[in-house]
Amino acid sequence: MAFEQELRVKGEIIQVGQIGIRFLLEAADTDGAVAMFEFTVPAGAKLYMGPIVLGVSFVLVLSAAALTPGIDRSSFAAVAAIVAAWGLVRGLMSTVGIRKLGKDVHWTDLWFYGVLPSVLYLALGLDALAFAQAWPCAHYGLAVLTTALLLLAIRNEWDLITWIAPRAEPEDPHFGED
Repeated sequence: MAFEQELRVKGEIIQVGQIGIRFLLEAADTDGAVAMFEFTVPAGAKLYMGPIVLGVSFVLVLSAAALTPGIDRSSFAAVAAIVAAWGLVRGLMSTVGIRKLGKDVHWTDLWFYGVLPSVLYLALGLDALAFAQAWPCAHYGLAVLTTALLLLAIRNEWDLITWIAPRAEPEDPHFGED
């Protein structure tokens, strides 16, 4: 309980690796309307954004663009094309990187972290073209692809955490004590 109370102290920096988190406004300060916080990272720090975070970010960007009031087909097609190109490059980079590891990785890693994302982003590029050309079925392709990308990200996150969890260090029995 003392640990939870320490986290609620406004202005205190919570350090998580290289990232510092400081709450500026808490829900209690605004009758539950908002909580505001900031992140700090040391200058020159190298932080890795894995393909899972990137994939979920792409789903959010596509969803936000699709829900933007008044967005025209060509603007949405441009957003989808940028996401598709970026995702395809990252998928191909993952494919090449995983192949270089050879037998040091599980056989499914190549397919679920490299090949399948590459195929989905290639299909998204085709769907961006469908939006640009005003094909009537483009929105169905977007629905299928964003759902597939989200499900793939959930699957890959589950795969990653079930690989990491058994390797975690044992908990400190005195963690959270005063």
